[in-house]
Amino acid sequence: MRHRSFKALGWVLFLGMILAGSGPRFAAAGEIVFDHFMYLPIVLKPPPAADLTADIVSVPRPYAAGAPITYTVTLFNAGPETSPALTLTHTLPQAALNPAFAPSRGLFNQETGTWEGVTLTAGSRVTLTIAATVAPTATGILRAGVVVTPSGAYDPNFANNRAEDANPTFLPITDALLNPGFEAGHWWQTHYGERLDMPVPQDWIAWWSMDTSQGFGWPEVVRLIDWLDNPLYQGPPARIHTGDRAFTMYRWGKYQGGLYQRVANLPPGARAGFSIYAHAWTCNDDPPPAYSCGDPYSFLFRVGIDPTGGLDPWSPNIVWSEDAWYRDVYDRVGPVEATVGADGAITVFVFGQAKWPLKHNDAYWDDAALIVVP
Repeated sequence: MRHRSFKALGWVLFLGMILAGSGPRFAAAGEIVFDHFMYLPIVLKPPPAADLTADIVSVPRPYAAGAPITYTVTLFNAGPETSPALTLTHTLPQAALNPAFAPSRGLFNQETGTWEGVTLTAGSRVTLTIAATVAPTATGILRAGVVVTPSGAYDPNFANNRAEDANPTFLPITDALLNPGFEAGHWWQTHYGERLDMPVPQDWIAWWSMDTSQGFGWPEVVRLIDWLDNPLYQGPPARIHTGDRAFTMYRWGKYQGGLYQRVANLPPGARAGFSIYAHAWTCNDDPPPAYSCGDPYSFLFRVGIDPTGGLDPWSPNIVWSEDAWYRDVYDRVGPVEATVGADGAITVFVFGQAKWPLKHNDAYWDDAALIVVP
């Protein structure tokens, strides 16, 4: 904070020399002449110093289109002296319809910004409430701002005379994805309808390719928790990343498949990021310990987002992450990012593909994460 101070005497201006005493005359030879002058200082007293601060906040947050919105403007005098008067300049969003201004004291002129009848002493504050209605068609962020200027005083710090409000101010959304760790139990929902032989994690849909021309076939899905008594799946390597459950898909042969989940009620235009932890066990042998063998690129992982909320795993709308190849040790696939479409819904996809027709093409997924930033 910058401080300026005027000395008690202020600025001293010397107006000149005023002759007191003798008038004009000729001096005799050898005579000493004394001219008598008097210096008169003029003292200017500085205006009082009043450090005014401004703040503006709107509620509710986030706003609702077509509903009321209230702005509260607070002005505070940090001193050290009194501000005899003040002027407030305000800027409201066009979507704030029919604003009504109600000062806590004094009279506020919304056209000129003058605030009559307000003497703001050091340490005191005054508020202005602005009630309006948000336009039914309003979208995006509503921005409002105020600037306060003292009258009859000087402000030693103009940096805090201005304030702005942005509504909505969304925090990142981290809980939109259901059952991200696959801990909430199972159901039997697949892309091709209900299959009682496939316990799919609840809230997710299992999918796979039926393109037999590529050598793909139907994979199998089991509850990984049911395998924990089998020494092949107890680890090492660990087949569950965290918690008590994970999702696995496997086939003695090639396949292409995974999971998807549609997520709705998101802010259109927001940025969504999706990732998951995964690894594969690929080998023609299975003696313990069950480690992969052969081609290190034998199983490919991806994650994807369809920003339109579509349910087709082969849609050209899907934005895919870079390819990843992880075996025996969980690692993060993604994230992939996309912009939420106008309908406010996206679909996240988990993708795996076996390259060779091996006895073990076992894919393991756990701990999915979706972060949406408005």
